[in-house]
Amino acid sequence: MRQLAYAAMLAFCLVGTLPLNWFFHLDVLRQVRRLVLSITPVFLVFVAWDLAATHAGHWRFDPGQTLSTRFVGLPLEELGFFVVIPLAGLLTYEAVGVVIARRRGGS
Repeated sequence: MRQLAYAAMLAFCLVGTLPLNWFFHLDVLRQVRRLVLSITPVFLVFVAWDLAATHAGHWRFDPGQTLSTRFVGLPLEELGFFVVIPLAGLLTYEAVGVVIARRRGGS
Protein backbone atom coordinates (compact mmCIF):
# COMPACT_ATOMS: atom_id res chain seq x y z
CA MET A 1 0.00 0.00 0.00
CA ARG A 2 2.92 2.37 0.64
CA GLN A 3 3.74 2.19 -3.08
CA LEU A 4 0.68 4.35 -3.69
CA ALA A 5 1.85 7.18 -1.41
CA TYR A 6 3.18 9.47 -4.14
CA ALA A 7 0.28 8.75 -6.51
CA ALA A 8 -2.19 9.35 -3.68
CA MET A 9 -0.61 12.73 -2.93
CA LEU A 10 -0.98 13.75 -6.59
CA ALA A 11 -4.60 12.58 -6.62
CA PHE A 12 -5.23 14.58 -3.43
CA CYS A 13 -3.85 17.72 -5.13
CA LEU A 14 -6.10 17.20 -8.15
CA VAL A 15 -9.19 16.49 -6.06
CA GLY A 16 -8.54 19.66 -4.09
CA THR A 17 -7.98 21.98 -7.04
CA LEU A 18 -9.86 20.67 -10.10
CA PRO A 19 -13.25 21.73 -8.70
CA LEU A 20 -12.00 25.34 -8.64
CA ASN A 21 -12.23 25.34 -12.43
CA TRP A 22 -15.97 24.72 -12.33
CA PHE A 23 -16.82 26.50 -9.08
CA PHE A 24 -15.26 29.78 -10.22
CA HIS A 25 -16.01 29.28 -13.95
CA LEU A 26 -12.31 29.59 -14.77
CA ASP A 27 -12.13 27.76 -18.12
CA VAL A 28 -8.48 26.96 -17.37
CA LEU A 29 -8.87 23.42 -18.71
CA ARG A 30 -10.38 24.68 -21.95
CA GLN A 31 -7.37 26.86 -22.70
CA VAL A 32 -5.20 24.00 -23.93
CA ARG A 33 -2.57 26.18 -25.61
CA ARG A 34 -2.12 28.19 -22.41
CA LEU A 35 -1.81 25.01 -20.35
CA VAL A 36 0.75 23.51 -22.69
CA LEU A 37 2.79 26.74 -22.78
CA SER A 38 2.66 26.97 -18.98
CA ILE A 39 3.38 23.38 -18.06
CA THR A 40 5.81 22.23 -20.77
CA PRO A 41 8.79 24.40 -19.73
CA VAL A 42 8.36 23.37 -16.09
CA PHE A 43 8.10 19.72 -17.11
CA LEU A 44 11.19 19.78 -19.33
CA VAL A 45 13.43 21.70 -16.93
CA PHE A 46 12.58 19.64 -13.88
CA VAL A 47 12.68 16.28 -15.64
CA ALA A 48 16.18 17.20 -16.84
CA TRP A 49 17.04 18.29 -13.29
CA ASP A 50 15.74 15.02 -11.83
CA LEU A 51 17.62 12.95 -14.40
CA ALA A 52 20.86 14.77 -13.66
CA ALA A 53 20.40 14.58 -9.90
CA THR A 54 19.47 10.91 -9.81
CA HIS A 55 22.29 10.03 -12.23
CA ALA A 56 24.77 11.90 -10.02
CA GLY A 57 23.42 10.12 -6.95
CA HIS A 58 22.19 13.28 -5.23
CA TRP A 59 18.81 11.67 -4.61
CA ARG A 60 16.72 8.68 -5.47
CA PHE A 61 13.11 7.61 -5.44
CA ASP A 62 12.10 5.10 -2.79
CA PRO A 63 10.72 2.05 -4.61
CA GLY A 64 8.71 1.31 -1.47
CA GLN A 65 6.70 4.51 -1.94
CA THR A 66 6.41 4.69 -5.73
CA LEU A 67 4.90 2.52 -8.40
CA SER A 68 7.32 0.17 -10.12
CA THR A 69 6.74 1.63 -13.60
CA ARG A 70 9.58 3.92 -14.67
CA PHE A 71 10.04 6.17 -17.70
CA VAL A 72 13.60 7.26 -18.52
CA GLY A 73 14.47 6.03 -15.04
CA LEU A 74 11.93 8.21 -13.23
CA PRO A 75 8.76 6.96 -11.53
CA LEU A 76 5.59 7.85 -13.40
CA GLU A 77 4.43 9.78 -10.36
CA GLU A 78 7.43 12.10 -10.62
CA LEU A 79 6.53 12.91 -14.21
CA GLY A 80 2.94 13.42 -13.12
CA PHE A 81 4.14 15.77 -10.39
CA PHE A 82 5.48 18.17 -13.01
CA VAL A 83 2.04 18.32 -14.61
CA VAL A 84 -0.25 18.14 -11.57
CA ILE A 85 1.47 20.73 -9.38
CA PRO A 86 1.72 23.46 -12.05
CA LEU A 87 -1.92 22.77 -12.98
CA ALA A 88 -2.94 23.05 -9.33
CA GLY A 89 -0.97 26.29 -9.11
CA LEU A 90 -2.70 27.75 -12.17
CA LEU A 91 -6.13 26.80 -10.90
CA THR A 92 -5.43 28.26 -7.47
CA TYR A 93 -3.96 31.46 -8.91
CA GLU A 94 -6.95 32.00 -11.20
CA ALA A 95 -9.44 31.22 -8.41
CA VAL A 96 -7.77 33.72 -6.08
CA GLY A 97 -7.95 36.31 -8.88
CA VAL A 98 -11.68 35.76 -9.18
CA VAL A 99 -12.18 36.09 -5.42
CA ILE A 100 -10.17 39.32 -5.29
CA ALA A 101 -12.09 40.75 -8.26
CA ARG A 102 -15.42 39.90 -6.60
CA ARG A 103 -14.39 41.56 -3.36
CA ARG A 104 -13.44 44.68 -5.24
CA GLY A 105 -16.81 44.68 -6.96
CA GLY A 106 -15.61 43.38 -10.32
CA SER A 107 -16.91 40.43 -12.29
